[in-house]
Amino acid sequence: MIKTASWQRDINAGYRKTSIAPEYRSTRDERLGDDGINKGDLRERMQPELFALLTIRYDDNQANRSSAWLQVVHLFRSNERIPRAIRKNPVMLALYLMWLLQYPDMQQKRGKVEITGKSRKTLYRWRIACEDVCSEWIRLAEDQAEELLEKAGAIRYEN
Repeated sequence: MIKTASWQRDINAGYRKTSIAPEYRSTRDERLGDDGINKGDLRERMQPELFALLTIRYDDNQANRSSAWLQVVHLFRSNERIPRAIRKNPVMLALYLMWLLQYPDMQQKRGKVEITGKSRKTLYRWRIACEDVCSEWIRLAEDQAEELLEKAGAIRYEN
């Protein structure tokens, strides 16, 4: 997971200012930390695919991210907005969309996935379509996690 306690602020950027409830303070990520304060609770209460998206987005452990990808791959294979050439190629789908789902700082660390042999116009349309779909699913996952954690009292909002 991202090893800072700022995940709430990152998720809620543009929504509302968030603070961590005092009883949940720790040196680890407050939402999906290794200590499992909220990770286990979210895993049980969230839709499995949405929790897997959070794992792909925020977990530094490649094995966890790869197994999470197996849970969500059907979401993307069946989404008609993703270009057919990507949907029908499991390797391209896994590499490109998993890269898009990652937190931007993690994308920078691991380099960029390049698709060759296609025109710039085609690649641009593909990228826009894939980014739209990924953004939508990320927003759904983060909103569901935020709602569950707010109900549990793990986060609160300052006025």
